[in-house]
Amino acid sequence: MRPKTTLWFFAIAAVVGCGDILGLDGYTDQDGSIDAAFDVSSSDGPTGDAKPDALPSEGGTDGGGCGSSEICVASPPSGWSWTVYDPDARPSCATGWKTPTDVEEGIDAGAPSCACGCTTTQPTCTGGNITFHLGNATCNATTQDEVANTGNCAQLSNQFSTSGGSKVAVTGPPPSGGSCTPTSTFNVPPVGYAHQGRTCALGGNAASCGAGNECVPNPAPFTMCVSQPGAVACPSGFPTQHLVGTSVTDTRGCSACGCTFDAGACTGTTTLYTNTGCSQTPTPFTTDGTCSNAGTHTWKSYAYAPTTNGSCAGTTSSPDGGVVFADTTTICCQ
Repeated sequence: MRPKTTLWFFAIAAVVGCGDILGLDGYTDQDGSIDAAFDVSSSDGPTGDAKPDALPSEGGTDGGGCGSSEICVASPPSGWSWTVYDPDARPSCATGWKTPTDVEEGIDAGAPSCACGCTTTQPTCTGGNITFHLGNATCNATTQDEVANTGNCAQLSNQFSTSGGSKVAVTGPPPSGGSCTPTSTFNVPPVGYAHQGRTCALGGNAASCGAGNECVPNPAPFTMCVSQPGAVACPSGFPTQHLVGTSVTDTRGCSACGCTFDAGACTGTTTLYTNTGCSQTPTPFTTDGTCSNAGTHTWKSYAYAPTTNGSCAGTTSSPDGGVVFADTTTICCQ
């Protein structure tokens, strides 16, 4: 019978030799010590692929590197800046956002109503002659010119007599001067807007949260957007465009008015008298060439009271100009 100590030696050797079969690969085949790759503190066993991925708190690429009040969003394209936008309200900027700017969007500017007129300056009837046309039925036997003494009494340069069926016609001098001054009236309706809202800018630097993303403060109740001065196309990933501004340039008006002047004619009334002082037998004649009965008299003086009828024809006017933002900014939202 073998000694018991010999049997124990072979039993221990068997256990050591069969370590791989039993799954004890944490031990060496030589001395039975624990392998350095085996972490007894881990429930997952040995190190290597079995170790868990980085947790959100450890700055993982799943956005977990952001704080509890932050969100992980795609970085803005080159040339664009982070902006948050509320198109129809003006709440306070969320924590981490600053520079609240009140903006308008969607200009609503009606066309002005336009109208033209003319102010007429009448011509004068001085500096010329009135003409007496003398004769029978047609007043075309003889003519006699006299100074157009508007409003004054003057003696005829050649006294003439009428009798029986004699008639007289009087024509006035050509008009002198006169003009038109165009006037315009227009009404410009007030400017309105489809939206009146507010923007806020990022208050600091954004930290990376991996894969081209950045951590930014939660913008609620605003919408996450990017912005760039001017009117430009939106970049990929930010499809909703808003063209906003804080002030407008209003050039609405009306095209120029014009007038065409017609001096008309010098008409009025010429009165003949049978004495040299314009007091006896006053007989008026319309100064428009009308042939009228003159009676039986010898005419010695006259007075001319002119009437002018100059007129202006105005042109039409059309609306022109428009309203644009003086400081257009493009906001593009996700």
